[in-house]
Amino acid sequence: MYRFWIAAVAAATAIVSAQVASAADMPVKAPVAPQLQPPSWAGFYIGVTGGYGWKRDKFTNFEDLGGAPIAPLVIDGVNSRGGVYGGYVGYNWQYGRVVPGIEIDFTATDISGTSSNGSSTFVDDGENQGTITVTKSLSERVKYLGSARARLGSTPLDNLMVYGTAGLAWERVDVTETIALTIQSTGGGGTQAQWSQTAADKFGWVAGLGAEVMLGSPNWIARVEYLHYGMGWLQDQTSSQVAGNQNIDIIRGGLAYKFNGQPDKTIGDTKGPLPSSSTWAGFYIGAHGGYGWGKNPFSIPLFPTDAAASADSMRGWIAGAQIGYNWQYDRIVTGLEFDLSAANVKGGSTIATVTPDPGVTVSQSFENRVKYLGTLRGRLGWLPLDNVLLYGTAGLAWERHELIQNETSSEGIDSAVFRGVSPSDHFGWAAGAGVEVMLGSPNWIGRLEYLHYDFGRWMPQASFVLSGSGTSLSLTETAGRQTIDAVRAGLSYKFGPQMAATTGGPLYTKAPPMLEPALQNWAGFYIGAHGGYGWKENNFVIAFDVVPMQGIDSNGFVAGGQVGYNWQYNRVVAGIELDGSATGIKGTSAPGVSQFATEIWSDNVKYLGTVRGRLGWTPISNVLLYGTGGLAWERVHRTEIQTDVGSGETTVSEGPRDHFGWAAGAGVEVMLGRSNWIGRLEYLHYDFGQVEFSSTVTSTAPGESSADNGGRQTINVVRAGLSYKFTP
Repeated sequence: MYRFWIAAVAAATAIVSAQVASAADMPVKAPVAPQLQPPSWAGFYIGVTGGYGWKRDKFTNFEDLGGAPIAPLVIDGVNSRGGVYGGYVGYNWQYGRVVPGIEIDFTATDISGTSSNGSSTFVDDGENQGTITVTKSLSERVKYLGSARARLGSTPLDNLMVYGTAGLAWERVDVTETIALTIQSTGGGGTQAQWSQTAADKFGWVAGLGAEVMLGSPNWIARVEYLHYGMGWLQDQTSSQVAGNQNIDIIRGGLAYKFNGQPDKTIGDTKGPLPSSSTWAGFYIGAHGGYGWGKNPFSIPLFPTDAAASADSMRGWIAGAQIGYNWQYDRIVTGLEFDLSAANVKGGSTIATVTPDPGVTVSQSFENRVKYLGTLRGRLGWLPLDNVLLYGTAGLAWERHELIQNETSSEGIDSAVFRGVSPSDHFGWAAGAGVEVMLGSPNWIGRLEYLHYDFGRWMPQASFVLSGSGTSLSLTETAGRQTIDAVRAGLSYKFGPQMAATTGGPLYTKAPPMLEPALQNWAGFYIGAHGGYGWKENNFVIAFDVVPMQGIDSNGFVAGGQVGYNWQYNRVVAGIELDGSATGIKGTSAPGVSQFATEIWSDNVKYLGTVRGRLGWTPISNVLLYGTGGLAWERVHRTEIQTDVGSGETTVSEGPRDHFGWAAGAGVEVMLGRSNWIGRLEYLHYDFGQVEFSSTVTSTAPGESSADNGGRQTINVVRAGLSYKFTP
């Protein structure tokens, strides 16, 4: 038998040799060179940044010293500059050479500047001669900047991307005012010094452009970018002040680590299973509840003495919802999440009591109360076990805070109790850590997490010192850093597995399997525009003693843009969307009348913005029905016109106000043919809660009791839109 195999092999060798010899003179097709896949820009990234910024606040302030024989001092704006440094997280998707993405960043800054003016006047009143000298300075310091932005880029080279970016922006700015008055005369002299510092959280828009370069590998990416922030008015406009827009420009460099592209192991993926046998990748929605404790140290003196009410700690429950998306890279899990919580974290102050006159006693105390909390955060985790995730998290944070003032006064047999509620919104940062566990299946996930919120020093600080001619008075108002610590448990439902055609990697490799014929593909990054109509109700009541002012109803157009990303799970479509709108929603109150003056208030909503989750269903292939909910912001200008009853003199003031709350709604989208264009019609309800000061006065004296109702402010919008969706 072995002779047979030897003969067979010899014959085969002879045939092959003959074929090779006969083909020696024939043209030979060159072997196909292996095609190298260009590096992918898709994936989750985290980085650090640093640079330089400059700011212009173009107001004009006239300081009138109230009857002093000296000309008003003029401060013509403040120019500031300084360093910036911070961090950013985001995610890129890639479609050929087009790279869209979503990014959030937090930046601490040293951008600061001061403007000052002074004047001296010689005074001779016939009895005394002397000099009055006054100086005033205004300083601004931008402490923090943050943004939530979309990015849209192109790769002229495989390792180079140029991009544009735009979105919503926030700044925390400290405004410090100092006035010093000195009198030197033959009849005696004296000094008066006033110092105050207030913190303002302002919102606006940001846009810019940049370039990124891969540093050898697709994981390390360097960038240089320019950003322009439009933050609107910081100062009010009055008869003694002309408001101007504040603008900030920043040039900065950055270095990021990007996790490998196309991480989601979906049906049809040819890269093989994850070493971890369970997948954490996917869109999720859930609820949480827990307990929070915090500090807001402050001390407020009760004039005319330095007796002060001081506060520190607060505590209470927290409950709300979270929405996010995870990407998985082997045993590393990254993600973006935003949440909204109702809260009742509160605390009280000590009581300050003074006796300004014989028989008169006044007592004052305060309460802190946090009503809502919200965050927009990145997450980075690791899987020690397939069904257990340990993670850290950090990002932007918001709170709705109420400062409640209680004051009791008594004089003889009469007494009065005053209670005032001042709502305000504050921004800062949040960071923490947690653990998540899959509860039997990869869809239900339980969590336990700790979060630390830091809102900085936002309460006013001030000092007043008067000395000379036998008089001495010194008052100081202090504020500390407000923080909240929270421990909360949660439960989320994670959708998955994702449909094969929804992967977001670069289109350089073999196309994924087609969807079933009955379904069109809703997954992908989209950008679009919208327009519509909105109406607003602000149903406060101000108790003027003749005719009360009963709220402001407003209406007008809305127009803007939206960006977002959809993930598809069979007929379920989930997504995250960011939008911004300019509006013409305006309205004016009926006059409020007292025995001294008539007042009219007007509201002009300049901008609206949201960060929302979306969850929808496709009853037919090209139609999507969805609900949506998330965080909301408005910029509104309030104008107050007051006319004196006796003299007829009218004063006008206008000031910007930023309010935060939540938005929820529903809509329908339709694919226009089998193209990438998608039309939509949607309704959104914005709820900003109580934004007006409210108070009650209960007095035993006849006719002295009153009540101002802060009401609730809501906006309803119906709008149509058109989006272009990039298709994997």
